[in-house]
Amino acid sequence: MKKLSVLFLLGITCVLFSCGKKEADAGKGVITFVVGNVTLERGSEKSKAEVSKEIQNGDILVTDEGATATIAFGENASLLEIQSGSRFRFDDIKSDKKFFQEKGRSWILSNKLVKGEGLSLGTPTTTAGVRGTKFYTSIVEDMTFICHCQGKVELENSSDHSKMIPESDYLTVTKGTKTIVIDKDDLLKIGIPYVHNHSEVSDSPVGERTNMKLEDFLKIQDLAKKKLAGK
Repeated sequence: MKKLSVLFLLGITCVLFSCGKKEADAGKGVITFVVGNVTLERGSEKSKAEVSKEIQNGDILVTDEGATATIAFGENASLLEIQSGSRFRFDDIKSDKKFFQEKGRSWILSNKLVKGEGLSLGTPTTTAGVRGTKFYTSIVEDMTFICHCQGKVELENSSDHSKMIPESDYLTVTKGTKTIVIDKDDLLKIGIPYVHNHSEVSDSPVGERTNMKLEDFLKIQDLAKKKLAGK
């Protein structure tokens, strides 16, 4: 059975592809790891995403299925794992970083930021604002799944601008104006352990590689749809 990223889809090991790593320069966004086919879009220009390339405002990374890229901002600041089948935009890479995930999956580690710094990730249904945390985001159909792995994330609904800050490592699912919570007990009832291994590659600096199976992902998706429907 193919293994999917925690909460979803295919996990790929680095040994299957050509890849590389590099440390990021302080204060700059740098591609530090690439596996598979990843495209960097800069305005009307498209190029192959490669290790050591710097990220600029407005850049878009597009990953094919089975491809993953890691971007680092500063030596000990933020790490982004952009996973397969994603389209991820860097709207602002200054101290108050603003990203937008149009589709696909990402796992973001934002270490403790200094005063005046921030990081937010927008999706078609939510905006997640953080100050020192780790969270996993997956867009499935018209739903946004966010696993609040570590720290706190202020979640804003893009439709009605309502906000919530989960008090523990919940999984939130947003569709339209509605956001529901799936917690550890919910997952145990359907036979799925609640873990935070979300990486698609081995030895990721963000965290451990997933071992979730397709049938488990489908169970979680079905549970989310039932909760969103009020069942």
